[in-house]
Amino acid sequence: MANIKIPTSFNIDLEFETANIFQRLMGWLIDGFIKVLYITVLGYTVNNLQLGEVASYVIYFFLGVLPMVCYFPVLEIIMNGQTPGKLLMNIRVRNMQGGQPSMSQHLIRWLFRIIETPYIIINGLIPLIAMLRSPYYQRLGDVVAGTIVVSTKTKASLSGTIFRDMSAVDYTPRFPQILRLSDRDMNKIKNLMDQAVKSNNPELTARVAYRVRDVLEIQTDMMPGEFLETILNDYNYYTTR
Repeated sequence: MANIKIPTSFNIDLEFETANIFQRLMGWLIDGFIKVLYITVLGYTVNNLQLGEVASYVIYFFLGVLPMVCYFPVLEIIMNGQTPGKLLMNIRVRNMQGGQPSMSQHLIRWLFRIIETPYIIINGLIPLIAMLRSPYYQRLGDVVAGTIVVSTKTKASLSGTIFRDMSAVDYTPRFPQILRLSDRDMNKIKNLMDQAVKSNNPELTARVAYRVRDVLEIQTDMMPGEFLETILNDYNYYTTR
């Protein structure tokens, strides 16, 4: 496996372990088994219904062909970069900043999957060669889309930094004044928050929250812990847009 360090806007490098060829192949085989099982059950069901030829073709198209064609992009969007196969192999699709891929990135990966399809032996060599040539085991679709498949067991714990992936939520920021602080300031605030939690010291949390409100001239009735979490989320939202 290879590790990739992804710089953030907070002067923190998040280290991810990339998925190797075995993990990606096994994930694909699991997804392939699920697809074959689904088609087998669908075919058995339609045959038992004894429908007409036209009706059977319509059902096969809408309940068979379309789900199979859209299997990867739809599930990876719904499951935040995963399919059942990727989930079982503990891997996930991410963008090169470590966040959730955009809709266009998912679609680009899907379009390139058409020419990389392993159903034909020759075409199956394309993703294999691309992954062997890539230091991060990226297939051609990943390279073009700007995505990477990583292990869900990251080397760096996101909860230990001020990084928050706000791309996956419909978030509305509360305090634009937070941009007056630097990433160094935010890291100090996060470290003090962690110390307060570990030592079970709500007074420290309250003092930090009061100091931030005083410096930024913020008026709010939010509880200290809630307020500090909100400004961390706000900072991530503004600096990653």
